[in-house]
Amino acid sequence: MWANAVNPVLSGFYPDPSVCRVDGDDGTWYYLVNSTFEYLPGLPVHRSRNLVDWEPVGHILDRPDQVDLTRVGDSGGMFAPTIRHDGTRFLAVCTLIGGAPGRSGNFIVTADDAAGPWSDPVWWDVDGIDPSILVDDDGRLWAHGTRLAPEPEWDQQTQVWVREVDRISLEPGDAEHIVWTGAVRGAVWAEGPHLYRRDGVVYLLAAEGGTGFNHAISVARADSPIGPFVGNPANPVLTHRQLGRRSPVINVGHADLVDAPDGTSWAVCLASRLWNGSDLLGRETFLVDVEWENGWPVFAPGEGRLSPTPRHPAPVAGPGEGVEAPTGYRADDLSTSIAVRRHPSEIGVEDLGGGAFSLHAGDGLTAPLPAYIAKRITRVDARVQVLLSAAEPGVRAGLALRYSSAAFVMMTVGDRIARVEIVAPDIMNESHDFDVSSNNGMLAFEIDETRATAIWNPTGGVAATLSHIDISHLCAEVMDGFVGATYGAVAIGSTGGAIFADLAEVAGSSA
Repeated sequence: MWANAVNPVLSGFYPDPSVCRVDGDDGTWYYLVNSTFEYLPGLPVHRSRNLVDWEPVGHILDRPDQVDLTRVGDSGGMFAPTIRHDGTRFLAVCTLIGGAPGRSGNFIVTADDAAGPWSDPVWWDVDGIDPSILVDDDGRLWAHGTRLAPEPEWDQQTQVWVREVDRISLEPGDAEHIVWTGAVRGAVWAEGPHLYRRDGVVYLLAAEGGTGFNHAISVARADSPIGPFVGNPANPVLTHRQLGRRSPVINVGHADLVDAPDGTSWAVCLASRLWNGSDLLGRETFLVDVEWENGWPVFAPGEGRLSPTPRHPAPVAGPGEGVEAPTGYRADDLSTSIAVRRHPSEIGVEDLGGGAFSLHAGDGLTAPLPAYIAKRITRVDARVQVLLSAAEPGVRAGLALRYSSAAFVMMTVGDRIARVEIVAPDIMNESHDFDVSSNNGMLAFEIDETRATAIWNPTGGVAATLSHIDISHLCAEVMDGFVGATYGAVAIGSTGGAIFADLAEVAGSSA
């Protein structure tokens, strides 16, 4: 094993991880995809040599004509994708919740290269969420997912269904098999199911208990993808709920297994970190090692919980190729930016080069389709910032921290007034105005766990600050939902726009 890494391996809003391995002439690559909910481009794909150092390669939903998210609510949209490779092509399946009629529900897309282009969706006429797909040893494809049981024994009991998929049309067949309703009686939402074949045995991995504090991972096995499945007597095989809310890591669940070329086994899963009771960064991607005993997977053997410094497999490169970690993107690179319910191109974002970009003015953050271009917050001791180079008359432009349309903090500048707005549930929304000498300059939020300081540093002028802003509400623990907090540039007005530069997160709150 190589040296210890650090969990989470993808920090910030990267929930519901799914992973697959591809061996080629250039060595072994692991590919990872995550949920994005109401944000586009959707379903980011990362690759890694070692399951620890990940670099973005693109998005599965990278153009406007693939899906329509304009009708989805906060934390609606793209749920729980799965990525697989059948030997010649990548397959990805996902659920769109709350979309337009005929373009909602479960679907499958394909690509020759994980970086894209990915195909248009093939929509499945199968109810439920969290679809996955097994590429069996004989080449057959088996789709599976979860839904609420039609005649539940208890509230929110679910069932896992399995159907064979035609390799050409990618349509699931009519024959359906109900194979699982959860490992623990009374547990809600047996979700995120994945089937695997290993040594002739088919394993079913699923989460249950809901995606919050009672989240847990369970496993069952059978001789066939259609069952019958027998649960592991040790279920649940991984959870942190027994550690209580004093644990710094909670909500552990929604895992996906992958084997390394050397025969070792690993899993990615989601979990959340708490600061003062707030999971500001959302559900993140963690790595855990797996061993097999008596035909069953053992997660975090000898520990039974996620390690802050997990082991990981040795990378395998192609002939003559090194195994150094991926280089990643610059902090101010717009290629990893996201927008709410629309693609960045649809809200008038234009990359001007050198870290500069323009943004058409539009609605504010309480609206369904705000003029907001964002990135994920990845740490709680950071400074997030953007340089406002110019804004047309009548436009308020600035920087925001967003969880949802009902929970955000925003600092904008216009008409020589800097304004900080705090929108939170169950309180009177706050607004603080400052007279400033210029409409151009650097806007920043210095984040210190659940508090932030807003800073306006005008070009050639005197800085204005507002300290001790409570941002603890920008999270699922307070607001419910499934996303994490983002930061981004915003431009509000009926016409015109603004020019920004250097939208980035800088390590250290005093940077």
